[in-house]
Amino acid sequence: MDGLRIAEKSIELLCAPGLHSPTTAYARALNQAVWQEREERPLAERLEPFKAEFLATARRSLT
Repeated sequence: MDGLRIAEKSIELLCAPGLHSPTTAYARALNQAVWQEREERPLAERLEPFKAEFLATARRSLT
């Protein structure tokens, strides 16, 4: 998880400021997936909204 936090901060420094919130939300969702008990919903289904928001924001920042 330390590597993920470092990577999150690297994205914040290298990319648009608007990426911080979606990156943090996605990192927290990944952290919960690793450390929390399994839920009935598939992992991909739980992470998809956070991943989609992060990728959409990243794409917008590149244009």
